[in-house]
Amino acid sequence: MSSPFSRIVVEYRGVQEALRDLEDYVVFTVEPPWSSVKGLLTHPPIETVMVEEVDRETLDANTSRVTHAGTAVGLGGGRAVDAAKYFALKTGCRFVSVPTILAADAYLTPKAGVRIDGVVNYIGDKFADEIVVDQKIIRGAPKRLNRAAIGDIYSARISLLDWRRARDEAGEEYDPAVAAKAEEVLSRLMALAPEIKEVTAGAIRPLVEMHMTLNSLQFPYLQRGKFWPQEGTEHLFFYTLEKLVGRPFVHGDVISTGAVVATYLHGADPEKTKDDLRSFGVDFTAGAVGITYDEFEKTIRSMKRVGKEAGAEYLVVERGAPTESDVREMWRLVSQ
Repeated sequence: MSSPFSRIVVEYRGVQEALRDLEDYVVFTVEPPWSSVKGLLTHPPIETVMVEEVDRETLDANTSRVTHAGTAVGLGGGRAVDAAKYFALKTGCRFVSVPTILAADAYLTPKAGVRIDGVVNYIGDKFADEIVVDQKIIRGAPKRLNRAAIGDIYSARISLLDWRRARDEAGEEYDPAVAAKAEEVLSRLMALAPEIKEVTAGAIRPLVEMHMTLNSLQFPYLQRGKFWPQEGTEHLFFYTLEKLVGRPFVHGDVISTGAVVATYLHGADPEKTKDDLRSFGVDFTAGAVGITYDEFEKTIRSMKRVGKEAGAEYLVVERGAPTESDVREMWRLVSQ
């Protein structure tokens, strides 16, 4: 059976052309980029929803207020896309994803990140009917927000470490062919580091393609509650941090911080991970992403519990607790 990702239409063209033939559509967006994009549209949406929050109460209120739309367009970053995705999920209308940055792969995933009682939950099963990639708009965003796209790709390196540990320690099913395909994506990613660092015209399409490939490889495992070969312990670090501190982060940056942490926990080479991340121009350091030592320590100490609560098994955090020395060494690694 083919992956649902293979049926998503990805259009590399301008927003004006892509939305020209839509009639009864609603746009969920943010500032920026809406003020600079709205003037490009041939005809305006029936309603524009400025997305301030993605808590369930606000999203449900939007669904009740906007009584009808043939298409929900999410135009912006993850917040705008998730709001449109949620609306489409609830109303059954078409969903068009128009990412204006690539900081995370939310623009192509079927789940919407929704805050429930202050905690982000990933709910639903709504694939985009179309993804519009306007390379000019994306390249016009701050470079940091597009360099962060590598977080949900480099994460495969950690996911493969997790998967092999699960194979060796818990007898989990392991598919060498799938792992090899993930390794091919990682090799492609590293080869493109100079292009990605500068966010050149040659970087955008490969980033989208790599996001798509890894999500397609992951999809059959997600149906069984597993996350390989795309997400690993680095995502657990992110989810735990976000849950504990209750404020948003640039997804790919904190995933990269988590990759350094996870490499250390696996007994691999965190300095290599740091060198890899720096080659993309990603600043994964605690100071850059805005994490204090107390928040970091609490996150490390809570990862096992949060993983259990989510029903996910990350053996590298389940087999023993980090010592105080471990925590301080990981803090040193992510502080320089």
